[in-house]
Amino acid sequence: MIDGVLVAELVDRIKPVLAHHDPAVQGGVCADLMAIWIAGHHPDLREKALWDVIAAVRDLVPINAAQMGVFER
Repeated sequence: MIDGVLVAELVDRIKPVLAHHDPAVQGGVCADLMAIWIAGHHPDLREKALWDVIAAVRDLVPINAAQMGVFER
């Protein structure tokens, strides 16, 4: 089970590092970190890990958009 409190704490520590950088740079950092994470999985599990994290991101987008005051159409 994911420790949501720990995740939130780590995200809060990382946000200032990425703040004020171009969105392409922010996306590049996130992509590289995800690639490092996926590479750490057994090759047979990498595809599933990728799709699992994509599903998690999709679930988190509306939550974060609402917190940011950016509502979806």
